[in-house]
Amino acid sequence: MRLPASSSTIPRSLPLPGYRSFLAPLRKLVVDYDPRAPAQAGLRAFLGRRVVELARERPEVEVVVRKGRGGSAGLLRGHYVNGRDKVICVNGLEMNQVENKVALLLNASGAKLRPLKNATLEAAPGNESARGIWSALHAVPYRI
Repeated sequence: MRLPASSSTIPRSLPLPGYRSFLAPLRKLVVDYDPRAPAQAGLRAFLGRRVVELARERPEVEVVVRKGRGGSAGLLRGHYVNGRDKVICVNGLEMNQVENKVALLLNASGAKLRPLKNATLEAAPGNESARGIWSALHAVPYRI
């Protein structure tokens, strides 16, 4: 059987949609701040220097900056693809600490946090116990 001249002998696979792009879990970042509160100086410094760069670096995340009323706390709100949101208060934090909190929201999946203290241990893929399998062939025989 002869192959046509246009086809190659190397089999090729077709790219599937979605495998070359990454969808970030965070879809919207809302920053609420008070322009006159002294406790939010670090947040205002972050907004003045870093928020535009952040919006350019992450075009898939909508960044919204809202001016709050007097006496309101500085908040970072992350709205995720799965419908959940996380809120972090940034009153009294320095600019680099605010950046760390924003990075925490950007890198989080939006899933609910579950405590590991009472988590049950799931079996391994082969249903082996955590201590291995006992066999009489591997045990030292008992001598009297």
